[in-house]
Amino acid sequence: MRRLLLVAGAVLLGLGAALFFAFTRSEVRRALAQGEPVQVLVLLRTGIPADEPGPDLAVLVSLLPQRRCAWILIPGSLLLPQEGTWRTLKEGGTKAVEALAALWELPILCVGELSPEAWDGLVQELGGVVARPEERLVFQDPQRRVFLDVPAGEQLLDGPKSREFLAYLLRYRGSPDLLGLSTFFGDLLPRLLGRPELLRQTLVLPGVSPWAARDFWEGVARAQSRVEVLPLVAEDSRLMPDYVRIRKLREALALGRTFLTREEVRVFVANGTRERFLATRTAAWLAARGFAVAGVGAADRMDYTRSFLLVRKGAEAKAELLRALLPRDVAVVAAEAFGVERLGGWPEGADVVLLLGVGFDVGT
Repeated sequence: MRRLLLVAGAVLLGLGAALFFAFTRSEVRRALAQGEPVQVLVLLRTGIPADEPGPDLAVLVSLLPQRRCAWILIPGSLLLPQEGTWRTLKEGGTKAVEALAALWELPILCVGELSPEAWDGLVQELGGVVARPEERLVFQDPQRRVFLDVPAGEQLLDGPKSREFLAYLLRYRGSPDLLGLSTFFGDLLPRLLGRPELLRQTLVLPGVSPWAARDFWEGVARAQSRVEVLPLVAEDSRLMPDYVRIRKLREALALGRTFLTREEVRVFVANGTRERFLATRTAAWLAARGFAVAGVGAADRMDYTRSFLLVRKGAEAKAELLRALLPRDVAVVAAEAFGVERLGGWPEGADVVLLLGVGFDVGT
């Protein structure tokens, strides 16, 4: 009887373990099947200078449904709101990571770190990293023992040299070289994604079961990847989040939704009346409400009795965004139907033309 109980207990323990591992292994797959992204934040410290803690770069690896993946690069100099003040991601510690997660507004599975030594090992396993600086990159700070010198032109960098290159792009050009970052990681990713076992070994996911970690990195390796830089606004020497563009990127990546903002609508304003400065005043009114003014000018004649919103092909959604603010009597007409030749050709850079007729008034 005792032996029977022992056998039964062992079977139940084995069954429980099997169910546990099956559940944890399906955690990532289940989220993706429900259309939810699975995201991991990796913090990278270049170690240049060696005495400075905190990440120089954060990489948000976002595994998305339908075998898609986005690698979102976030400079450590990004300022984030934390406890009533603004601190950089590099100096803010765990509070900065929490602020970054709140900014992205989607759950992050875990936060991992990649030390300078781990980065060097990763680069060595990949056989080096390609860099393509257009000019020689030189920076020296003897007091902090920083000596960076990367020649111009395409070259293969080992681990320490690649960290020097990253440090220069991130910290010693006055503001991060975001284009350089995108190019650098765009070259690195294809080889990295061909080595899912290297991803698992190097980018350890703390607090995540081995089964879920395996599902995540194998999903990343199989997915179609793209590199993005978190949308930022440069104010003097500071980097601030661009909240509207961040929301656009998040919804486009994770939810497959796109939406327009007024700054994306480029309007040319043409005065079709004899009222002086009507186009200029209207353009100022539009700009104050966030629209991009592509220019102002005179229409082909000055006796239009009605106002028109002329729309080039493909800009219908942008026209709708503007139409909602205009008086109801403004007629929306396709540019081809109106006759672009009447305008002397379509204004360069414009999505729509607002042709003002007699009596046009939006309180300008």
